[in-house]
Amino acid sequence: METNNSKQKKNSYRDNFKTTILFSFVQIYQIFIRIVRSKFVAMFLGPEGMGITSLLHSTTDLISASTNMGLKTSGVRSVAAANSLQDQAKIAEISTVVRRLIMITGLFGMLICACFSPLWSLNSFGNYDYTWAFVIVSVVILLDQLNYGELVLLQGLQKRTFLAKANIIGQTISLFVIVPLYYFFRVKAIVWVLVIASLTTFIISKCYTKRLNIPKVHVTFREVFSLGREMIKLGVLLSIQHMMAQLSMYIVRNYVSQVGSLTDVGLYSAGSTIINLYLSLVFTAMATDYFPRLSKTKNNEELHNTIQQQAEITIFLFAPIIVLFIVFIKPVILLLYSEEFLPIEMMLYFAMGATLIKALAWSQSYSIVAKAKAKVYFWNEVVAITNNLILNILGYKLFGLTGFGISIVIGYILYLIQVSCVTKKYFNFSFSSIIWKYFIILNIFVVASLVSKIALSNFWGYIFGSIIFMICLCYSYRELDKRVGIKDALINKFRK
Repeated sequence: METNNSKQKKNSYRDNFKTTILFSFVQIYQIFIRIVRSKFVAMFLGPEGMGITSLLHSTTDLISASTNMGLKTSGVRSVAAANSLQDQAKIAEISTVVRRLIMITGLFGMLICACFSPLWSLNSFGNYDYTWAFVIVSVVILLDQLNYGELVLLQGLQKRTFLAKANIIGQTISLFVIVPLYYFFRVKAIVWVLVIASLTTFIISKCYTKRLNIPKVHVTFREVFSLGREMIKLGVLLSIQHMMAQLSMYIVRNYVSQVGSLTDVGLYSAGSTIINLYLSLVFTAMATDYFPRLSKTKNNEELHNTIQQQAEITIFLFAPIIVLFIVFIKPVILLLYSEEFLPIEMMLYFAMGATLIKALAWSQSYSIVAKAKAKVYFWNEVVAITNNLILNILGYKLFGLTGFGISIVIGYILYLIQVSCVTKKYFNFSFSSIIWKYFIILNIFVVASLVSKIALSNFWGYIFGSIIFMICLCYSYRELDKRVGIKDALINKFRK
């Protein structure tokens, strides 16, 4: 018979599992919508229209990233911390502060885009023909910031269903709105489509935050900056860290173009896109609920349990997916690109093989930012970015494109060691021996799939790789079922 503690633990595991599955689906759906939208853009606008859209998007994204002060992350932490107190007045106050700060940063970004629109047009297109286009799309920066503000409240308050619906419905409606505009007006619709898409997603998110019934409170301009000081401090450091990561990628691309060729730059970019797409699917899905849960923890014991449980769910849930991806990387490359991009195959083998290492490191690193150790998190990431920059350059110099994959493996190992030392020092946290045991077993499956794909012919690689995948899937399912009760849940579902 189960004790109360074991029931609570199983419920906690089950909750984490359901949330991870839910937001994994949301991520997959959003990726699907982006692919469909890209197809329609390519069909109705052609290469020129895609180029215009890309340049407008990249400029507004750069301005937004430079002016949003990292409030998407720091805001979630503050809202989640207020929610943990179960004080409606405090939640209302922090929610108002978050919205005001995001409104200010959004307006600032919009003004930067509009006031310097001739400069953006000249830099992006080599002429001033798109000056008014940048003036109009400056509204997108504000609308996107306001949308993030609403999503921050849903995420921080852990309104998971609302958050998932807001993302899915917003993306779906915007797709059905913009496709007819592209069809009838072609290139002339680009600017207005960007504005309408952002407005649509904001309205949908706003509809869901209104259902939270957060009471309105009066907060003065001075109080906004006083109450939001820690939020701004953390957000600014996160923004700087993000820009440093972008700068590191820029340096690597420049190095490859000088030492190698433009072809290698294109191949590296294609490989990075697949890696980032896959990692964002895995880690963004989990961080959506994991981050506010960490922020709500009141003591080290709660923090330790939250990290341990998330790490277990993560490695069991995604180990079979990693193996499956490794086995079928070649068809994925051919599906997304063409045979010309097959030289990145070895790079992706190593990069995907290192994902479980990244998962353990990631589950710890979020605790640093969740508990507002802003400077510690910043320097931790700066060291990691520096290490990765050096490793990427050395890897390419010694092994070419494959070297990028090898450098990712080494970088993740160093990052895991580094972040383990930091969390041990500040939170007295270390993974239990049982997690290391599971980690080693699951990595045996990953390494075996890598060896089968690298050492064997295509046919036997797929055969043995598929067998390894099935064994890994059965093992992960068995362990997850012990913690979550998947079989019982499915039986109850069918009975109903």
